[in-house]
Amino acid sequence: MSNVKIADSEINPTVTRSRMRPVGDDGDLIVAIDVGSARVACAVAEVVHDKTIVIAAESAASFGIRGGEIVDVKRASEAIGIAIEAAADRAEADVKTVVVGLSGDVKLSTSKAAMELDHEHRTVHAADVARLRKSVNADMSGGRRIVHRFDGPYSVGDLSGVEHPEGLCGDKLEMQATFLSAAGDRLDNLLKAVRGTGVEIEAVSLEPMSCSLGALSEDERALGAAVIDLGAGAFRGALWEGGRLRQIHQIGRDSGPTHSQSGRCIAAVGGMEGVVLAVARRFRIAPATAERLLRTHAALGDDEVAQIQDAVEVAAVDGLGSVRVETRELSRTVEELLTPVARSLREGLSGFSAGHSVGLVMTGGGARIKGMQNWMSKRFSGATVRVGAPRWEAGDGIEIPPELSGSSGCSLAGLIAVGAQGRAELKYRRSTSFFARLSDSMRRLVASL
Repeated sequence: MSNVKIADSEINPTVTRSRMRPVGDDGDLIVAIDVGSARVACAVAEVVHDKTIVIAAESAASFGIRGGEIVDVKRASEAIGIAIEAAADRAEADVKTVVVGLSGDVKLSTSKAAMELDHEHRTVHAADVARLRKSVNADMSGGRRIVHRFDGPYSVGDLSGVEHPEGLCGDKLEMQATFLSAAGDRLDNLLKAVRGTGVEIEAVSLEPMSCSLGALSEDERALGAAVIDLGAGAFRGALWEGGRLRQIHQIGRDSGPTHSQSGRCIAAVGGMEGVVLAVARRFRIAPATAERLLRTHAALGDDEVAQIQDAVEVAAVDGLGSVRVETRELSRTVEELLTPVARSLREGLSGFSAGHSVGLVMTGGGARIKGMQNWMSKRFSGATVRVGAPRWEAGDGIEIPPELSGSSGCSLAGLIAVGAQGRAELKYRRSTSFFARLSDSMRRLVASL
């Protein structure tokens, strides 16, 4: 995996801080920013003996962000700045660089390359692998930019499925590379909004990657699993196999309308925001009220519905009257909205099977709807389903906000993991470079004797 490194330029220092602990490329703290449609979340993690421990996490309401993409740079920058400032104050840190997540338009593509090995060079060397990797052509059409890359598996002669080809013998070396890319203009909009807060960008990660890293262990990604993200801006699926991202599927605002069983159009698909708005229109209530009802009085499955109060009185959208919302009608509306979503996700992740032993891991706010696990399992042929939780460790006495402690915090946890991996790779490159220079100096010294 490789992360996009952004050049140090165009910094607009609108956020001022005077804290004791600086956060930079060489610092001991990692700051992650998850720019979502419902909220902007920020976490600060401390690197202690190669472990990352969260010491602060805060969130702010999103403005100027729709479907995970920036539609108003100034307002989005303000929302991002509020989240950074809140987390920085709690961590007593001077934030200079951040790891940022992009959840908009994402595309997965693959490419293959091959090279012949002559008779004197039948053993594969590291230089062969490096040369082959450089020859792989990524899909950069439409102004797209590669953010993540997976190399392998390799083939050496007739031997396929090889992870480390160095030292093997054969007459031909082949490889497959997988790329995760984003639209260049949308990435630029995100970078501009983040830089508007006065910080620089250390690395960028795309939603399918960060969400998966935050919810799945390395072993789970190797054994095979599907991550279903029921986020505010879009519904997404990511299929992992052999430690690599194999398939992704996204249902966003441009994917077309959702219809009820009667054929009536009730919502444009746009993640859980679309579901909330559809419920608000259906019952003539405010979106905030609809969102609260989804958490407290909506359920999927008769057994789950039976455990909820039959009806509830809530304020009407005009605030002058009240509306009686029947639990069964609310739940039926939610199921009608989510049924085509689940069908599309299942078809989009066509490679998923019983062989993916981990099953499905659900993230995002929609995963918290009562009965969602069993309901989604039935639509994925009885697969094992669990609600994901952020794979991070909080410091002693550190309270993670409720909106980030559950399935909605997985992307933020994944961004911290991306930052930690980038720091480890940088440290390794610097150490190997130092020892290489030292070894070269020793050879020169011995040669001069």
